Amino acid sequence: MTPRLTVVIPTRDRAALLARTLDALDVQTGPGRPFEVIVADDGARDETPELARCRPLSFPVRSTRSRGRGPAAARNAAIALAAADRILLLGDDTLPRSDTLARHLDCAGGRAIGVQGHIDWHPEEEITAVMRYLAPAGPQFYFEGLVQGRAIPYTAVLGSNLSAPARWFREEPFDEGFPAAAFEDTELAYRWARRGWETVYAADAVCWHSHPYREIEPFLERRRLAGEAARYAVSKHPALAFRTVLAPLAVGVVKAALARLRGTGRIEDQWDARTRLAFFRGCFGRRRRRT
Repeated sequence: MTPRLTVVIPTRDRAALLARTLDALDVQTGPGRPFEVIVADDGARDETPELARCRPLSFPVRSTRSRGRGPAAARNAAIALAAADRILLLGDDTLPRSDTLARHLDCAGGRAIGVQGHIDWHPEEEITAVMRYLAPAGPQFYFEGLVQGRAIPYTAVLGSNLSAPARWFREEPFDEGFPAAAFEDTELAYRWARRGWETVYAADAVCWHSHPYREIEPFLERRRLAGEAARYAVSKHPALAFRTVLAPLAVGVVKAALARLRGTGRIEDQWDARTRLAFFRGCFGRRRRRT
């Protein structure tokens, strides 16, 4: 049967996490079936190729393989092979709840719209103070103020738990100039919005993010990479500068001033200042060479 959804999962050297995500897909219920999965292997050196080929699952799994060109290129290669008219992007560490695929289809209702599902920390894992700061209303995932079924700004669109017509991804694919999982989703959503393509929020299409943080330091490098990626995006679309760089800079200045006035020394204020500083170092600093 023709699948109703093609699920695309970019991955590299995280076979154990990928296995958990595939297992979560195996227990999907309701009208989300039939679906297929395409694993977008970005040059993995672990057992990912064997996992995608041999794991016994109740749905068809295919894979593409690229040579470490980044998740944007890996997703594009997988999307080119999709059999369904609608694509659902997941992360290899983003486990869908058992009704998530059905909720995406219900929210879309056969319309040519994007659907951004909700992402939160896995409830069965320890959620540290740093994780509570990062999501679901922080610098990693920010869903505060979004309303079920309502249109969202391009800045709220993520590269995970996102479904949209396959045609959108083919006419406006991911820009493969982004080497990492940073800002490539925002730039894509900006081009979609410029064409009048609407993305709505589905609070009931839930994925659990399985990526523990016990300290803020590992996240700071991700923010620096996001800053570098934002600079690249603005070089292509200068109109992005205000909303994605200048406005966050102004907000950061105001928040820092308020924190100084409060004088409470809240750890969340320190984390906020450090994550913003890492982003702007990426934006305005010298680009580091990648090995």
